[in-house]
Amino acid sequence: MTLWLHAREEDPDDSDELVFRPEGYPLPLARGREQIELRDDGRGGFVARAPGADDRPETTSELDDYYVAELQPDRLTLKRDPRLP
Repeated sequence: MTLWLHAREEDPDDSDELVFRPEGYPLPLARGREQIELRDDGRGGFVARAPGADDRPETTSELDDYYVAELQPDRLTLKRDPRLP
């Protein structure tokens, strides 16, 4: 299972879209990055983690409003569900 890291440097100005790169992809150093791990349940879901108080990843619900919009071998895009506020 691939771990994807938020490449916020590549996010478009539109805050409704987030870009992720696979673990090992050359990203600039960052103190902490959001992570997602795709589920193997066939429904396109994922588990999201964000840096916790001590910078270690902790499961989070902050990306619950997003869905996987595009998946390529080296790029994953999440978009905010337009039906949600």
